[in-house]
This record gives sequence, C-alpha cells and structure tokens, in this order.
Amino acid sequence: MEQKIDGGKTMHTITIKSNKPIVAIPIDEYESMKETIELLSTNPSLLEELQKERVEIEKGNFISFDDFKKKYKVR
Repeated sequence: MEQKIDGGKTMHTITIKSNKPIVAIPIDEYESMKETIELLSTNPSLLEELQKERVEIEKGNFISFDDFKKKYKVR
C-alpha cells in the first residue's frame, strides 16, 4: 500500500510473513523522526513554545534573517 505523507513524501506499508505491517521510509526521515522524539521528550514544553511561535509568525511578528543580521551586525 502506498500513501502520500506530509511534505509530499511517499510511505510504503509492507506486510511480512508474520502479518504485522512495517513501514519503509528513507533513513534520513527516520533519523529526523528520532531526533524530534528525543527533543520533545527531553523538553516537554518545547511543543507548546513552538505552537505559540507559529501563532506569532502568522500574525507577522518576526524579522527577516537579513534584518536580523543588520540589527545585530552579523555577517
């Protein structure tokens, strides 16, 4: 079975002899998922902070990277 997942990636579900489904994904996606789980498990408030920041971004409350560099004199 083939499914499209977030970001346009394709996920394949394969049934093996034990009749338990497995998921095959690119290793970089798997590593990214593991890192995300580790970050969220070590900092439980991180998800809430990210959600609040997304709201601020949607409201337009941010500066561009170029403006940030100018403001803080970063090359």
